[in-house]
Amino acid sequence: MKHPIQKLAYDRTSKALYLAVGERIQKFDSVTGELRNQWIPPAQENREPAEPKTKKAKIEDNKHNVFRTLTCSPDGQYVVGSTDEQKSLVVLDAYLRVVNVRNFPKRPSAIDITSDSSTVILGDKFGDVYAVPICDLAHPPSAGLSKISEASESESGSELEPILGHVSMLVDLLVTEDQRGMRHIISSDRDEHVRVTKYPESYVIERFCLGHEQFVSQLLIPKWSPNTLISGGGDDFLAHWDWTTGELLEKVDIYSILYPKSDKNGSEEQSQEAAVSGIWQVPERRLVIAYDETVKLLLIFKLHNEPRKLEYLNSFSSSILDVAMTGNNGEVWLSIDDPCDSQQLIRKFIISEQGELTAIDSELTQTISDKASFTIASRDDVVALHSVALLRKHAEH
Repeated sequence: MKHPIQKLAYDRTSKALYLAVGERIQKFDSVTGELRNQWIPPAQENREPAEPKTKKAKIEDNKHNVFRTLTCSPDGQYVVGSTDEQKSLVVLDAYLRVVNVRNFPKRPSAIDITSDSSTVILGDKFGDVYAVPICDLAHPPSAGLSKISEASESESGSELEPILGHVSMLVDLLVTEDQRGMRHIISSDRDEHVRVTKYPESYVIERFCLGHEQFVSQLLIPKWSPNTLISGGGDDFLAHWDWTTGELLEKVDIYSILYPKSDKNGSEEQSQEAAVSGIWQVPERRLVIAYDETVKLLLIFKLHNEPRKLEYLNSFSSSILDVAMTGNNGEVWLSIDDPCDSQQLIRKFIISEQGELTAIDSELTQTISDKASFTIASRDDVVALHSVALLRKHAEH
């Protein structure tokens, strides 16, 4: 069977769709389905055919160095991702050739790229945030850099100093600008904090956006409303902020959508919790979509500017790993994790103004699914993909 596509990234300029499939990065033409380029870790490329293994050996092999984040630079020249077991940041060019690799002391948890495509902002599980030049002249590409597992100490992120830090596990971050053109890093952690920090003067904490009661796993600033921040995670609501002032504009209930027949204060409350693993935007429709991994439900909202309000429109039930927007008439790509159909890895939809999804280009999506190659022996070899709920801290008894 095939490993699911854990991450998607789309470049509007080249109409390229990038997939993170297990340990591999693949680049597809989103119009024809042609596989343009592929990056495979050399250790995997040279791997001998598997022989029968003991149960212990199989467990060890499950520790794939998979990509947990993936994004394109604003100028479309680079695709950047971070890996799991080897704690690496990998920068590839548009042909999927290695540009830069850095290993970090702790596992990267979130990345974003500055608007000038010069710097990757990376946060790790320890709570530290680093600024990494995309094209690091001090560490030019070499044959050794193509092998993540052989990245030497000179390429290690340990020589970089954190530009800011949280006292808790950092879960998400983004880089943005206010109306004056001043850049900021907005970051969130497991301890309910959303923090606004100046950049590059990251010693200046401008404010906190306080109101969450559980971990904050996702942050989004809509392109059509740059002062707005949408955040979500383990709470039974999405928070709608003016991040430039720290004002909490509204808490948008999602519990009643996820569990429409349940009493929020009932005895089943502990087993019926929210875990928002993704928040995305469809700018041409002015839509915000959020995904809850516990119920496996995609929630679609309309964001109004006057008055500033998030209005629930519709929902879509599916086991989704990631979403990528094309910016073209509401077209979206969805990475699907369906244990009953391991051959259909990706689907394409049109989202209407009313938040309704219509599947399109079934032959194209099947072509890409067929070529998205990372074969595994069984479902047991799939790495943990739905793990956001594990960030919840339950009271000890």
